[in-house]
Amino acid sequence: AVVDGVQVRLEDAEGAPRYMIAVIRGVRVGPSPAWLAGRLAAIGQRSINNVVDATNYVLFEINQPLHAFDLARLRGPAVVVRRARAGERIVTLDGVSRTLTAEMTAICDAEHPTIIAGVMGSAESEVTAETTDLVLECAYFQPTRIRRTRRALGLSSESSHRFERGIDLLGMPEALRRAIEVITAVAGGAVAQP
Repeated sequence: AVVDGVQVRLEDAEGAPRYMIAVIRGVRVGPSPAWLAGRLAAIGQRSINNVVDATNYVLFEINQPLHAFDLARLRGPAVVVRRARAGERIVTLDGVSRTLTAEMTAICDAEHPTIIAGVMGSAESEVTAETTDLVLECAYFQPTRIRRTRRALGLSSESSHRFERGIDLLGMPEALRRAIEVITAVAGGAVAQP
């Protein structure tokens, strides 16, 4: 499938039974408005930027983890959902270099992993103040796969906590729509969806 110029290939349907993206172009990344930062603070979450905060807000609102990443940093541009190759490395958002195994699902660009599926994204693909175009991911990852990955890496997150327990497969289109709504409200941008 191609979504607004981004090629999407699902090569691990077992690890990711459902995978959706939207492309949002022309966003302005910056501090969150007070209402958004305030609501996150109320549940103990620190504000990062308007786009990341919007996805975190929807995570807590409807229990669907979402991940926004910088389209400009995707080689291809492609989003490839596949099994990681043994020995592939990724520097996660916490700055740690991690080695993946073939038992893990990875979200990759045309060349290498950018996200450990269901657990944590990379420092390389994260949304920054320079980001103008986003790929927004809404996925269902196989719970057992996420649990094993989290244990193997010793890395847990708000996302992995939910994916391990199984999220609402049928609620995904609504979760994606809601995330688009909040992101465009706080950061602007225009949307392309399949």
